[in-house]
Amino acid sequence: MRKIISLYCCILFTTLVNAQAPALMQSDSLQRYIQAAMKAWRIPAVAVCIVKDGKIVHQQAYGVANVHTKQLANKQTVFPIASISKTFTGTLFATMEADKLISLNDRVTKWLPDFRMKDSLYSQELILSDILSHRSGWKTFQGDLINTESNLDYPKMIQLFSQQKPAYPLRTRFGYSNFGFMIAGEAVKSITGTSWNKYLHKRLLTPLSMHRTLVDANLIMQDQNKAAGHSIVSDSLVALTADKIEPFSHGGMYVSIEDLGKWIQVLLNKGKGADGQVIPGSALEKMWMSHTIIGKSRAADRQQYFKTYGIGWEIMQYHNQEIMQHNGAYSGALTSLTIIPSMQLGIAILTNQDNHILQETLKWQVIDAYLKREVPDYTKQQIERQAARKTESTQQASAAQTEAFAIDMQEIVGDYFCEGYGKASIRKQSGQYILKLEHHPALSGVLTAMGKEQLLCTYNHPMFGKMPFRFKLKDGKVQSFELLVDPFVEADPYMFNKVAKD
Repeated sequence: MRKIISLYCCILFTTLVNAQAPALMQSDSLQRYIQAAMKAWRIPAVAVCIVKDGKIVHQQAYGVANVHTKQLANKQTVFPIASISKTFTGTLFATMEADKLISLNDRVTKWLPDFRMKDSLYSQELILSDILSHRSGWKTFQGDLINTESNLDYPKMIQLFSQQKPAYPLRTRFGYSNFGFMIAGEAVKSITGTSWNKYLHKRLLTPLSMHRTLVDANLIMQDQNKAAGHSIVSDSLVALTADKIEPFSHGGMYVSIEDLGKWIQVLLNKGKGADGQVIPGSALEKMWMSHTIIGKSRAADRQQYFKTYGIGWEIMQYHNQEIMQHNGAYSGALTSLTIIPSMQLGIAILTNQDNHILQETLKWQVIDAYLKREVPDYTKQQIERQAARKTESTQQASAAQTEAFAIDMQEIVGDYFCEGYGKASIRKQSGQYILKLEHHPALSGVLTAMGKEQLLCTYNHPMFGKMPFRFKLKDGKVQSFELLVDPFVEADPYMFNKVAKD
């Protein structure tokens, strides 16, 4: 009789648990949702981990790591997580403060005495929490052309970037800065006596047994189970070759979905791992404290919600819940990481393609499912919107009238210089006019007529896009041009002046 009662109780418990789980999480609903999105958006691989109440309720990789090799992705496949790396850096700095190695109010120059900026006030007043919460006065993505796929090392990048003038007064506005986190990474050497990579590995990754979280460039390049990045080029899915793998404090880490599951569980468990406290509780409080106001931003339901930024983490107020999150975006990969302590919910989504927003639509679909909100299929909505925008864009492009370029093309040939970048050249090769940049030896662009004073530059790397260059004339001679790259890299132009011939 006891066995019958026990069996009945077990069945009843299982039924109650399943009844409490959202419909999206039951049976194969989530799998069907993901696979349908992968097909519609042509995403080779997606890896998803969902943690609820301390347990992993879904952890799976779908698809192939590389469309050419057809190697299947699995839970151990490492994906590039781009700016999700900033959550590790923010956690590391908050932990170093809890360990009494630093104060986040320390001036940057305390740890980098040689750090100088064009505006001396910034050099003197900039503190660690400024650069870790994007309130240093730089515009979003300011200077990122310098660090994107360039051949410069980090000290040289920072030295070149320091010549740029901040756009805003210190601590007045949010401006997402990769350079801020890069400077923080350089400071780790002075603080700990070792590199950011090695100290992160020692202080956080090893104690948490995150053996498939890679911060060493050589290990990443040698790894046989990593996802290749993919992009849509001329309406074809193409596997990209990573021009530069260099994980650092602002981005570039490679992580498996299994390891991100461990990371989520520790964060939701107030910093405790299997062997005890790894991240101090005071560190969690500090890094998840709002330091900078971002403003309002839309979620998948198209409504606007209040956002701030902590130390390496974005913080969003959503239906009486405080969401800690960060996305990662780079050529060939889009990712997201979400922690909701009040719901004991964590979500990680990794993809190896960059022409979709599944990392957003799926995240909100899962959150709203657990909030028991009746919402539409966000992914389906976005696919329909993208199709409509593509049709409209095609119609506008076909209707546009292009004036003939009013400059003798031979006039654009020559050497150019930009104080905030360095050297560039335009040469005629095999009947085409080719742009080359000093610090991007693998990058080139083909210049073709676009308008009276503009040429269209088609870069050979899809991340840099197709961008208009405006040329400035004086007495019929080319004086300068404005170089643009896709706003995904950096929005502001670089002014290149033509170098006079001797």
